[in-house]
Amino acid sequence: MTACALTGAAVGAVCSRPLVPGRGFAVLGAGLGSLLAWVVSLSPARGAVSALIGAARAGAPEPALPLGALAGALLLAGAAGAAAALAAARRG
Repeated sequence: MTACALTGAAVGAVCSRPLVPGRGFAVLGAGLGSLLAWVVSLSPARGAVSALIGAARAGAPEPALPLGALAGALLLAGAAGAAAALAAARRG
């Protein structure tokens, strides 16, 4: 579930004030970004949830940690945070 939280943090960083000037657009962007995080097949959040559901359906007592999804989420959150920080620095 850490991959889901990191993906959400990335969406929040991209839809924050330095990158999106208006509140309405920020809320709309965050909603659409969250939806895309669950729908897009390459999303780390979708990969993590799919791995957990697959393990539960197979009857595994303890599901394997989806390391690929976690690594993708870390990269995504880092890139989104860096983009927001750079945009904030440019606006001063």
